Amino acid sequence: RIRPEEVAQLKDKTVKEVINHLDVPFMKIPAIVARAKKEFHKDIANLEPFQGLREILLRLKEAGVQIGILSSNASENIQQFLEHHNLDIFDFIHSASTIWGKHIGLDKVLKQNGIEKDAVVYIGDELRDIDAARKLGVKVASVTWGYNSAQSLEMQNPDFLCERPEDLLSLIPHFNAPSV
Repeated sequence: RIRPEEVAQLKDKTVKEVINHLDVPFMKIPAIVARAKKEFHKDIANLEPFQGLREILLRLKEAGVQIGILSSNASENIQQFLEHHNLDIFDFIHSASTIWGKHIGLDKVLKQNGIEKDAVVYIGDELRDIDAARKLGVKVASVTWGYNSAQSLEMQNPDFLCERPEDLLSLIPHFNAPSV
């Protein structure tokens, strides 16, 4: 269990550091991930997109930016959330089941969709998103309203740091073609 006072501290840690901090046995991680996806599915109707994000995504689409989702969450959960919030605007959705190899999923998405690496700005809210983008040599924008803290993201020097959804609009000139 995570105590409420631990939440802010954990947002500064990598996934591996969180696992170590919570003393989670490595062999239990798949079961924990499966349970989290199941719990997420039960509560999906109560979740709301970050305020203002829907409008910004629509503006990106209007600007001709191809947008997609790469997530470790279950495709069913993603689809249900998008449908519930009238966000069926993504060009592709890819669910990568691995926690450790997000770069593998990203590489697969790029290849499946014929996207050149220099045409991508990979947008994520985790330290592992920065790592995945760097392993593939793509630009990365970190958003501060998600999993990891703004401070921990900034310390990893992403190409762009977005503090509000509106900041995503400033990335439009950096999209040579599609975006993930």
